Amino acid sequence: MHAHSLAQRARRVGAKLPRQATLSVASRSLRPSRVRAESSATAVVSKPLEEASAVVQTTAEAGSGVQAAAAPAAVEPQQQVVYKTVKQLRMRSAAAYLPHPEKESYGGEDAHFVSNISGGAIGVADGVGGWAESGVNPAEYSRTLMRVACAYIEGADTREVASSSVESACASMSSMDGGCSPYSSTDAPAVVVDPRAALDTAHKLTKKAGSATACVVQLCPEQKALIAANLGDSGFIVVRNGEIALRSSPKQHFFDCPLQFGAYPEFVDGTDTADDAEIFHLPVQPGDIVVAGSDGLWDNVYAKEVLELLPRSAEGVDAAADKIAKLARRHAADEDFASPYTAEAKAQGLDWPWWMKVMNTKLKDGKVQLGELTGGKMDDITVLVAMVVEEDVQVPQPAAVAAAVPAAAAAASENGNGNGASANSAAASNGNGAAAANGNGSSNGNGAAFDGALLNGAG
Repeated sequence: MHAHSLAQRARRVGAKLPRQATLSVASRSLRPSRVRAESSATAVVSKPLEEASAVVQTTAEAGSGVQAAAAPAAVEPQQQVVYKTVKQLRMRSAAAYLPHPEKESYGGEDAHFVSNISGGAIGVADGVGGWAESGVNPAEYSRTLMRVACAYIEGADTREVASSSVESACASMSSMDGGCSPYSSTDAPAVVVDPRAALDTAHKLTKKAGSATACVVQLCPEQKALIAANLGDSGFIVVRNGEIALRSSPKQHFFDCPLQFGAYPEFVDGTDTADDAEIFHLPVQPGDIVVAGSDGLWDNVYAKEVLELLPRSAEGVDAAADKIAKLARRHAADEDFASPYTAEAKAQGLDWPWWMKVMNTKLKDGKVQLGELTGGKMDDITVLVAMVVEEDVQVPQPAAVAAAVPAAAAAASENGNGNGASANSAAASNGNGAAAANGNGSSNGNGAAFDGALLNGAG
């Protein structure tokens, strides 16, 4: 009996939280997510206010049922938004995903996201595979959970995301690399740094059959710290100067039965909650590396092996994630590998009885060796690798500063210095500012006007 048989046995006797379901594993897909640093001086962006053009029914016309168009609202003066270049800590992140070979047809049951908003965030969820025995696709729960958690962090409409299809534009199979909201890294309306609240909101809004473990790691630029929340046996490590500075520990009810989220009372008889999650807070510095993953990673790869495959620079995060995922898959398929999974099984008293060890005695390196419980655990494998970097980013200035810019520009123009702020302001209004008004800029959510010519000083 190798690790695979042990996993099947543990799941049969183990999972009691979901109805008609047992507990299982997870997986993921490969795509690097890169963050672009903009290098420019302070930029002034003109954002015209939208005019009201609603159709209303007046009191006099109510009886006849005739509707009249309301008079257009008065157009207020254009708002001047001042952006300034500052140094900020961010995570450069990438992910690799290898679904269980028997689950490739539907993309496996793991889900993850990579968000570049503000300091960046990553998340992974492992859908409980036992739900498949009840005719449920376990991936629908884990994918929705991650999409809502990502939307919460990015300030998007979580209820809308939760109610939309998992096959929508912001979720391709298990992957949400680049985030789940329409905003760019410079124009997100309200970034929320609270991984526990993200998991709590996602749990409450994910009303689907299924259950999942989950882990979210977020970088807070203001605190220069990583904040994380972990529930179950997915997890992460933080590496500094080649050594592990922080490591999460798996949270389980018993062996191979992790803490997990489920839709209670609609589909499960009981559930763990975000209040049960372990919360972490760690000050970070440039060069720190985060490696997060589902149990498909941590059941098959030791942390010391992960350290040997870490990137030397932020440009190497995608290759590192790919290498680590492939190593996990090799170990999972190796029946003779003494994996972390079988080591934990032995520690929990689930080793072979003496007679099985005798029956599996073999000759190794010229010596007689009793049989032992070995082998990796075939599973979905999700690996996320992120490096903390310091980059130049554009941040909006306080309203008082923004208001001072047009006044200074006007004064400069009156004094004959029209080539200064006034000229730049006019260029933004008459040039690229028009593009924003026509839907090519931040007004349509993709932030092109902020990320492109305007920030580079083009008029």
